[in-house]
Amino acid sequence: MKKTILSLLLLVATIAIHGNDKKKRQIEFKPAQEWFDTNGHPINAHGGGVIYFKKTYYWYGEHKLKGKSEKQFADGGIHCYSSKDLINWKDEGIVLSVDYKNENSDIAYGCILERPKVVYNNKNKQFVAYFKLYLKGVGYKVSNVGVAVSDNPNGPFTYHHKFHGGGSPYGSGDFSMFQDDNGELYHLTVRKPDKAFVIGKMDSDYYYPDGEYQICGGVDAHTEAPAVIKRKGTYHLLGSGSSGWNPNAARSFTTNNLLGEWTSHGNPCKGINPIDKMGPEKTFSGQASYIINVRGKKDTYIAMFDIWKPQLPITGRYIWLPIQFKNNKMSIVWRDSWRLNNFK
Repeated sequence: MKKTILSLLLLVATIAIHGNDKKKRQIEFKPAQEWFDTNGHPINAHGGGVIYFKKTYYWYGEHKLKGKSEKQFADGGIHCYSSKDLINWKDEGIVLSVDYKNENSDIAYGCILERPKVVYNNKNKQFVAYFKLYLKGVGYKVSNVGVAVSDNPNGPFTYHHKFHGGGSPYGSGDFSMFQDDNGELYHLTVRKPDKAFVIGKMDSDYYYPDGEYQICGGVDAHTEAPAVIKRKGTYHLLGSGSSGWNPNAARSFTTNNLLGEWTSHGNPCKGINPIDKMGPEKTFSGQASYIINVRGKKDTYIAMFDIWKPQLPITGRYIWLPIQFKNNKMSIVWRDSWRLNNFK
């Protein structure tokens, strides 16, 4: 009996210590390793993006449901986390949930809700969330862009409407919402069904496309998972090829005119992810989702990638790596661990 009690006490102590380890303040990015929030729980924000508002970063991503595969409708809505340093993230909860009660809702449980991105509209003083939306029972044939709004960066968001992106009745796939210096917002996306990469300007409310989409000349067809930034007057596009849930080589492009011709610069990734044993030809086992402009550090950008696990999406991990620029071209080199102050 004494041995049993002693064993139980040791087990409880081990669990307590392990739990405290997860809650320790983190000081390094550790790409492809499990990432815990400040409560010690794995971060659940897949395919997402990050905004900065009033000295705080907000990370929005797909909330994946425990025990579900992608075929079992693992999408539960948009999950939000907040941080001051981009490493330690506080759980702000699910800020837009799928609708479990109304089967006729556009975001009824069973819909596919992917790759959320949030933009702040200064005109309306409103946060606008966008996401790929495939209606319940429709599958991947016809896609919409879902739109939700909130007065606060940490929600709650209210579903507002949907639209067909890309100028096609079949909609569009992976997309980036790029807000230019003058406040104009653009929707860059792969169009269905021909997979051309196109761009369209949004209206001043950021609710609907304003006019026709046009093909982005120089950007390869089948370019998915786009992320766009503007650096020193040059627009940079990071994306991937199209291979379902399986990783492929990243691709990058630049232009001096967002509505003009783009120049291809090939794969910007270098090095090997030793955890998943994949190199640049598979983008370290990941796929691009967003590029963060780090505030307070001149010319500092972070590339966000997701490692997809369609059989159990909640176990998908994240790869965040610094972007370096050489001759105005991006370079993303694998690091087992790194800190913001390590890079100029």
